[in-house]
Amino acid sequence: MSPALMSLSRCLAGVFNNSPQALAEPTWYVRLRLWMRPVPGLSSPSQVTFFLEQASAAFEQPPYRQRLLQLHTVGDQLVATYAALSDPQAWQGAALDPERLRRMGASDRVTLPGSELLVQPAPQLGAVAFTARHRPGERCQFTVGGQVKQVELQFDAIAAGAGMVDQFLMGDRGYDPATEKYTWGALKGPFQLQKETDFSHELPL
Repeated sequence: MSPALMSLSRCLAGVFNNSPQALAEPTWYVRLRLWMRPVPGLSSPSQVTFFLEQASAAFEQPPYRQRLLQLHTVGDQLVATYAALSDPQAWQGAALDPERLRRMGASDRVTLPGSELLVQPAPQLGAVAFTARHRPGERCQFTVGGQVKQVELQFDAIAAGAGMVDQFLMGDRGYDPATEKYTWGALKGPFQLQKETDFSHELPL
């Protein structure tokens, strides 16, 4: 595993929340909790796949937006690829049950057009940071109720140094191609999530 892949994987593995941001700007940001848990059957020393789902951190509600994020390298380029699940509801709550995730395999993964992001190092003082963005003009596409939807995916990850907290800045925005407007997600800038629980010990390192 390359040093960059290892560093980014360690940063992402865990539970994150944006409580400070949501309390400071409640008009624009709801309180979220985001789980990113390694999937053993879809990971190896050369690639790491995470199961992602999120839920309200303010109300008792079922988690939603189940999806996968795979990290791997193509030559010297670090790549992040999102994927859907063939039956998302079947995996609801699996981020809290790693034994369930052990049963997840390749047949559960659904490829999404335009879901690949190029990951670049973005050094910061006292931390190792990464940015992940689409190639120019690309957007991820998926179908809901027979309608094609588009989402602009992006994230920044900051692997903090000693005494600091890892951060994940989630900038995903749903896009209406008919009106050229963003309809959901990080409409006023990324969700600024801080790690509250670490899962890096579950990585295939």
